[in-house]
Amino acid sequence: MIKRFLLLSLLVLPMGVFAQSVITGQVTDKKGSPLANIVISLKGNTLETAKKAAPGALSENYNKTSQTNLTGFYTFKDLDSGNYVLTASAVGYQPVSKTVLLKGTAALTVNFRLLTAAGDLNEVTVTASRNAETLKDVPSSVRILNSKQIEMQRGISTDLNQILTYNIPALTLGTNTVVNKGQTLRGRNALVMIDGIPQSTPLRNGERDFRSIDPFVIDKIEVIEGSTAIYGNGADGGIINYITKKADTSKKISSLTEVSAMGSLVSPKHSLGSRFSQLFTGKVNQLDYVLSGTYEKTGVNKDADGKVVSPFQSLSETSSKNLYAKLGYSLNQKSRIEVMYNYYHTLQNSSYVDSAGIYGVRPITGKPGTPIGDKQGTPYNHNAYIQYTNQEIFKGTSLNVNLYMQDFYSIFEYSDFYKPAGNSAIASKKKGLRFNFNTQYHLLDQLKGDVTYGLDMLNDVTKQNLTDGREFVPEMNMKNYAPYAQLRTFLFENLVFKAGARYENIQLGVPDYTTIPFGNYAGGVAVKGADLSYHTLVYNAGLRYSKWSLFNPFVSFSQSFSLYDLGRTLRLSAVDDVSKIETKAIITNNYEVGFSSTWERLNVTGAYYVSTSDLGSSLKDVNGVAVPERAPERVSGFEATANYTFLPNLSMSFGFSHMTGTKEVNGKKLALPTTRIGPDKFTSSLSYSPVKAWDLSLFWIYSGSRKEFKPDAKGNYALGEGPVNSFNFFNLYTAYHFTPKVTVKLGIDNLLNADYYPVLSQGKVRTDSYIKANGARFNLSMAYAF
Repeated sequence: MIKRFLLLSLLVLPMGVFAQSVITGQVTDKKGSPLANIVISLKGNTLETAKKAAPGALSENYNKTSQTNLTGFYTFKDLDSGNYVLTASAVGYQPVSKTVLLKGTAALTVNFRLLTAAGDLNEVTVTASRNAETLKDVPSSVRILNSKQIEMQRGISTDLNQILTYNIPALTLGTNTVVNKGQTLRGRNALVMIDGIPQSTPLRNGERDFRSIDPFVIDKIEVIEGSTAIYGNGADGGIINYITKKADTSKKISSLTEVSAMGSLVSPKHSLGSRFSQLFTGKVNQLDYVLSGTYEKTGVNKDADGKVVSPFQSLSETSSKNLYAKLGYSLNQKSRIEVMYNYYHTLQNSSYVDSAGIYGVRPITGKPGTPIGDKQGTPYNHNAYIQYTNQEIFKGTSLNVNLYMQDFYSIFEYSDFYKPAGNSAIASKKKGLRFNFNTQYHLLDQLKGDVTYGLDMLNDVTKQNLTDGREFVPEMNMKNYAPYAQLRTFLFENLVFKAGARYENIQLGVPDYTTIPFGNYAGGVAVKGADLSYHTLVYNAGLRYSKWSLFNPFVSFSQSFSLYDLGRTLRLSAVDDVSKIETKAIITNNYEVGFSSTWERLNVTGAYYVSTSDLGSSLKDVNGVAVPERAPERVSGFEATANYTFLPNLSMSFGFSHMTGTKEVNGKKLALPTTRIGPDKFTSSLSYSPVKAWDLSLFWIYSGSRKEFKPDAKGNYALGEGPVNSFNFFNLYTAYHFTPKVTVKLGIDNLLNADYYPVLSQGKVRTDSYIKANGARFNLSMAYAF
């Protein structure tokens, strides 16, 4: 017996001598919620090398990194005994370091709690200049909705229209519909993108670009406010770029499953819906991946009185699907190939039809019935790219090559607006290729920076036909070859100067076509096609001084180029030749001055802007048909945000936007309509964690009044000039983390069941838009991650 014990001891002894330790832990935010994709670095030395080192020295013979998974956990395995320093860091968070001592075969747990960086100025944007840069170095207004904010907002509503308007002060509040009509950014149209792929259809604006992807696969949203030419046609008011999720590279497979139920709290009958989302991500050798699928089916929407909201352009009884895949392969430490594909589908299958409503008297509601015509919605929106990046293609220069495509088809509601009645549909196909270089330079310690330059090639083919085959808007074929360059210079470390230019070189072909009757337009005009050319150089320049956190000011000037809704102009032709139609491009000039400020636990931003253009993009009513009004315009406004952290588990934020706009018609300056300039908007949120595992947030949204327009002698208001009354409502979000893997979330939209009409319903002065907002709705979700 003794011999066996001694033999076993001899066998176990070497295992103990050579056994290695493990460090594990979890990274959470100030509320205790797990943080994914946080980089954990480990540096230090073993006890053996420490004995040989000079007193007080730290020889870093260990230098490893890891990354937190979807539940915030990380692991370092096979560590020798020794002294180590672990540092948790990520963009937008203050780094935290901890020193540990490992002995023997210990399994040590080291947790981190990260606080957001002051003013979030350390967050990185790639949209503002096509090259990664921190917000404190950008001389313009940039808003970023991070993954945590998006998760909270989609816990209340999965409607991207609402997610955007509740969080971007200068974006007009939405309409609770599938379209984003009247939702302007700083009074002008925004260019919407997915990972840089254009979603907007500026040649024929269908106003369905906000809802072009499911929010479950969005990692963050970057919003560039104000005119910009960095991505070309359509960015008069700025850019909204949906950045999709990146792979979790900390282990071979991670998973996130979410199941949701939603419906009306006022009258649940027929309103209940469900949602299922699944995500897989991980890394195997040099290959990393993200795979996701989402299916959602909604019931009817109901207003504050429990009445069914009109199915016209509604989100009621809609089935939505989203399939997403991203694969990346690291060729070596410097170069990488990545492919992405996203499919989005949403169609309404309503069992209700519109009841009779009267603008200003009673709203349109839904009544049981079988809709006529095709189902409205987006049967498909395909987006894909293949991308090659090299961090150093040659000394000091990086390269990004992106080949992308978008194939979009969206069907509008059946209407007797057309003669005869029918459904129209917008079809848009885009193919693009981008070459983007970035070269660093360092002339002196007080003079350094980089130059971003390249070439954009885009082919955009857009048309609008009726689903019965009638040609409503002829097929427009645009080809653009646009070189660009952007200089960024750091003067004396703290002064950032940026200047750039882009040359728009566009050929746009329009075939022969014949107009069809609609509304009060008789149609029947045979129009000879033409090849249109546009050659325009647009500029931008800006300064930002970032030495003081208490006052970080900037000033900027930027231009944009836009062919605004050319299809709307072509379909109304009164002449027989496209070359005789007004097709000039809109060049917008944006002047801006702003600042950010951080003082202890208070963060403040503010900006004042003026935007001018010789041609406008407003619509006016001519015999019952909305037509573009080509008039000089001036939009100005200011916006501000503030955030104050009272305690690590208690914070409050505010946002405010005010804008005005005028157009010059026949020598007179007239106010721009509400379809362009929304009333004052104020947003506020209060976030509190009563205990570590419990998140609780309350949101308040206020929309002001706008009543400066006067009716005509018959008491009728012009298009977009109806009186708008103020309204406000509250939203609630709460989540409880039962375990690191299981979370239950509850969101309530319109918590107090406010009874109101959205801004556009009041201001547009059209009965078909006179629809009430949703009453109180709930969204109950459970998430499981491993």
